[in-house]
Amino acid sequence: AEGLLIYQPELVPGLMQAPDYLRALTRTHYADESEAERERRVQQRIQRQALITRKNSPARVHAVIGEAALRRVVGGPKAMAAQLRHLADLGTRDNISVQILPFTAGAPLGIGVGQFTVLDFGVDRAGRPVEPPLVHTAGLTGDLYLESPSDLRRYDHAHECLRRCALDVQQSRQQLRQLAKEYLG
Repeated sequence: AEGLLIYQPELVPGLMQAPDYLRALTRTHYADESEAERERRVQQRIQRQALITRKNSPARVHAVIGEAALRRVVGGPKAMAAQLRHLADLGTRDNISVQILPFTAGAPLGIGVGQFTVLDFGVDRAGRPVEPPLVHTAGLTGDLYLESPSDLRRYDHAHECLRRCALDVQQSRQQLRQLAKEYLG
């Protein structure tokens, strides 16, 4: 994907998870696996993050992250402080925008909405889509991929509304750095 619109109300988005945060989630989610297998999963996820951090043609990301994700302690205070600093640092990149949706924003869409990512695969030299855009939502029993134009419009509109209600990029970065200090506090 060339562009991603991410909304994650409960956890830090996978492409933005710092190693210790990711390890804590992996330990819980894959509790039945060996430590070596869990570490393999962590390393795969870290390698996948190159999609947004590589020097040549990194994907554009606009993430809206719910305040609950910042306050839910994953991996302990030290891991959370590192995670929040990592998010703030990612948000300084030209291709990445991170906005925090504070609790005070209420329910901007009028309903509870789970995590979703809108993926845009760009266009070829003739201006045709390389692949049709799609929406990905993850669930406990599997993932859902939506491709219909009406579904895409609804999720684009939802993300736009969430962005408008979220703190701006600068305010979000300041809040991330402040919360990181509080975790070490």
